[in-house]
Amino acid sequence: MWLLLKAVDLSRSHDGDPLFEHVDLVVHDGDRVGIVGPNGAGKSTLLRVLAGELTPDRGSVTYGPHTRIGYVAQQMPDPEGTVGAFLTEGLGAVAEATSAMRVLERRLEAGDDVLGEYAAVQERWTALEGWKAEARIAEIRQRLDIDHLPDDLALGNVSGGEQARLLLARALLDEPDVLLLDEPTNHLDAEGMAWLQGWLTAYAGGVLTVSHDRAFLDAVVTRVLELDGIDTEVQDYPGGGYTAYRVEKQRRWERLLLDFEAQEKDRRRWEADIERTKQQSIGVEKATGLGVAGPHLRRVARLVARKAKVRERRLRRQMESVRWIAQPKTRPPLTLAFPADQDDTDEVVLQARGLTVRAGRKILIKSADVTVRRGDRILITGRNGAGKTSLLNALATDDTAVLPQTTDGLRGKATVMEFFRSRVPVYPDDAEKLLQGHQFGPDQWDVQVRTLSAGELRRLVLAVLVNSPARVLLLDEPTNFLDLDALDVIEEALRRYRGTLLVVTHDRYFAEAVGFGRRWHVADGVVIES
Repeated sequence: MWLLLKAVDLSRSHDGDPLFEHVDLVVHDGDRVGIVGPNGAGKSTLLRVLAGELTPDRGSVTYGPHTRIGYVAQQMPDPEGTVGAFLTEGLGAVAEATSAMRVLERRLEAGDDVLGEYAAVQERWTALEGWKAEARIAEIRQRLDIDHLPDDLALGNVSGGEQARLLLARALLDEPDVLLLDEPTNHLDAEGMAWLQGWLTAYAGGVLTVSHDRAFLDAVVTRVLELDGIDTEVQDYPGGGYTAYRVEKQRRWERLLLDFEAQEKDRRRWEADIERTKQQSIGVEKATGLGVAGPHLRRVARLVARKAKVRERRLRRQMESVRWIAQPKTRPPLTLAFPADQDDTDEVVLQARGLTVRAGRKILIKSADVTVRRGDRILITGRNGAGKTSLLNALATDDTAVLPQTTDGLRGKATVMEFFRSRVPVYPDDAEKLLQGHQFGPDQWDVQVRTLSAGELRRLVLAVLVNSPARVLLLDEPTNFLDLDALDVIEEALRRYRGTLLVVTHDRYFAEAVGFGRRWHVADGVVIES
């Protein structure tokens, strides 16, 4: 096994609050590590520190000799340039050699005497197997459904989902020794996810991935690290993926709870014993004051009082000791209270006849006939670019509530409270209660929306959506960016929801947990019901 990455005693804070502390991590070739935890706990920050993009407050990160790091962020940091140039840059040394060859070719055409220099660069290009570069780009573009994007298309005109796939493609092109992936399955369809899982299975290097995709974690990783948002030290769960992690997490929780209950029983016994000793000492002192007790009893009283104080100090030290088990804590649950819909279940709430949906000049859906009745639960599937999101948008009306696939356009200077109340007309006291039910405590009410993590912003939009009066929900990839705890709760809430539900998702776990009575598959311009 080759050592590829080593982190020692890593610590990092945000606005003075520690995100993680004392993180030690070693990654060898073939390692598959998943990083999980609630939104805002510091998972992406940890990944950026490991990638060298951020400096830790304490500790160090070192790489093995000649180790190449591939880092895939959730979002494109600077969407400048074109699609073709962005991907070509991902070829690393091959890209440099290719660029140098092109420059020298132009100089040769101009008559410059650079033939020897050109031969050296061409030899390097050949040694790097540069002739395979175009084939590699073509294969990865096809697998990740970005082969339709022209090379000269500006990155600023590419959708959020396509940008995410471009980031992944660029990282894979450089054939790194260590891949650091931040939510790599967001925006991937079933075929894209299957290809990525297969590629990672055959990949010889090390992988660290932040992910809330449970099927992906089960298929890819063999070890899970958790930042739980409460303890600043990373919890390590070796020996399996998501399923094994959840079983072990529950076992540890139950053991901690039993230990805490035993500790509390011991503490109460100690306190009762101390109180009895104090009362005994007080009784002796009273007897001495009345002249009943002699010198011997007075000495006993002093010894008893001293014993009580010693025991009290010992108990206090034990409670303050790092060995003393803190009361088990958990994050407050995300509560979603969808309004009930008691109207006639046979009523048609959405209908389209001969619906044609275009993206520019391209026809995505042609002459589709769809009908949605009150209470329907419809799962919408299809490959990326087939038109699923466009179909949802076409069906949206004033009576529907829409959760878009990406929410970055909602970032602004408004605070969480201002954002919520501008969309949900309630009194401040009611807004505070509703936000707390969605895991937004008082310390976040005055935080600007633009500073929220992708998952926190997603959760805020959900808070707005579920408190709207709409009885028809159109949800586009609702599990994107949500943490595992939030996923558990939203699945339970949607299982109980009795309104009308249309959902686009590639999350197999989510679809099975929520349950759908109908399915629309979008392909080749047609909406097929199955």
